[in-house]
Amino acid sequence: MSEFWAYADLLPDEGPLALSPEESRHVSARRLRVGDALVAFDGRGKLGKARLESASKREAVVCVEEIREQPRGDAGFILASAIPKGDRLSSMLPMLSQLGLQTWQPLVLEESVAMRLDPSAPRLRRILIESAKVARRPWLLAVEVPCSLADAIARHGERGPIRFGDREGAPAGRSGDAGLMAIGPEAGFSAAEHALLRSSGAEAICLAPYNLRIETAAVAAAAVHVISEPHEAPGQVGSGRS
Repeated sequence: MSEFWAYADLLPDEGPLALSPEESRHVSARRLRVGDALVAFDGRGKLGKARLESASKREAVVCVEEIREQPRGDAGFILASAIPKGDRLSSMLPMLSQLGLQTWQPLVLEESVAMRLDPSAPRLRRILIESAKVARRPWLLAVEVPCSLADAIARHGERGPIRFGDREGAPAGRSGDAGLMAIGPEAGFSAAEHALLRSSGAEAICLAPYNLRIETAAVAAAAVHVISEPHEAPGQVGSGRS
């Protein structure tokens, strides 16, 4: 069984660490016992092998025994998409995190329904932390400040080929080498946005024969990229009961 992962914004190199009330409740819910092994992480590549020293529903203290840091490495391709409305965002981000996507660029498009997103909002950060814990990934998924399609191309277009989702495009397998993959809203990109994509040398990619919701298309695009590139899963830290 894999270790329980606990988030800590400030992770010491060794010694005692008092977990936040929320993380302490998770420890209690998992019924961990004093002496059980777990992994503490800060979402910025730092992982700590730790053991539970004391626990209650309100406070859990662990002892960090060993630290290792995992470099973030290359940012990989950038997935840029319209912002899903409401709770659909909280479904999309965990799946993107589990697939190993490193950066999501929210887009504000002409046909967008959701126009605003605060990457620093507490609720969004909580989603990213919980997603990393489930995925057992040392780095949180990076969420950029929302921008227009033109700005996204200007920021990320030099990373490699630009692709965008379109039912009449080339087979999805060709999107694996994308530097920037753009996903529009359910209504699609506007005529002006299509013209911008074409003038930027972007290639249309078909992810499915039917119209997809934003989050479905985003996850499909991320999956195509992940399975087309060699990757190595991060190693385990410590061992113990889950």
